[in-house]
Amino acid sequence: MKVAFWSNVRGKSCVTSNLACISVLSALSRPEERTILFENHQNIMNLGSTFFSRNSEQVVKEAKGYTVEIGLGKLLQMVEQGEKLSKESFYSLVSDYLGKRLFYIPSEGVKYADFLEYQMNKECIRTMRYLEHYGDMVFVDTSASPLVSSRKILQQADLVVVNLSQNNQMLDHFFRNYSSIRQKAFYLIGNYDERSELTKGAIMTQYRIPGSRIGTIPHNVQFSDAISEGMIIPFLLKNYSCEKGEANYPFMAAAKEAVELFRRQLECIEGRRIADDEERKNIFSDYGNYSF
Repeated sequence: MKVAFWSNVRGKSCVTSNLACISVLSALSRPEERTILFENHQNIMNLGSTFFSRNSEQVVKEAKGYTVEIGLGKLLQMVEQGEKLSKESFYSLVSDYLGKRLFYIPSEGVKYADFLEYQMNKECIRTMRYLEHYGDMVFVDTSASPLVSSRKILQQADLVVVNLSQNNQMLDHFFRNYSSIRQKAFYLIGNYDERSELTKGAIMTQYRIPGSRIGTIPHNVQFSDAISEGMIIPFLLKNYSCEKGEANYPFMAAAKEAVELFRRQLECIEGRRIADDEERKNIFSDYGNYSF
């Protein structure tokens, strides 16, 4: 299953932190699954910086005791050359977390952003399909910049997580201009402030969004600090089972609800895919009953 996390506005909708939060909580709620993450762009603030710090490495990341060539640049090269990877070789290319449930492919090995886009433009579709052989889900942090690879990723994705902000102009811009994305969108409001006039309910009403297709990641200072310090996994592990009355309970309750709604959308997509496959089989079976 291929999922693109995206926003129509750069730097305003918490795409990276929302993706990090959803991916970790999803991995914790579905321990039997493997999720692969990568970005189609380079940034100082990236998924790797939310997952990794010197203090958290030994707790949540499996250290590699040998030097290997890793990262997205190497993977794109292998895809282009049609090379196949064993599971062991795949693990050597990536950073893994939570006991090999969450895999991050850093953009190491690609020195320049323009060259990364050149490679992604050529190989992003094949790369997403390639990675589906190694994980149950592939999440892409997709740049809001007008990159060709972003357009291809959004077209190829089974689901697009549209990251919204509580801003009228930004909301209007998306809902006026991206009707094709809306057809396969799940909405996520990051840094959500329930005191705003643009509440989740108001946005649902104004833009006719079903409640099953929108979630929130509330504003939370400790979560923001964890993101900036590379401690998101320890933060979420520590607070995963917190109870009512504890400071981080409202944040965790809303984030876990968003994950559950998100997972239901994925299940609906998978159900439709299975139904379509069965229908095709039945059609071909019916043709077999006729003589030409």
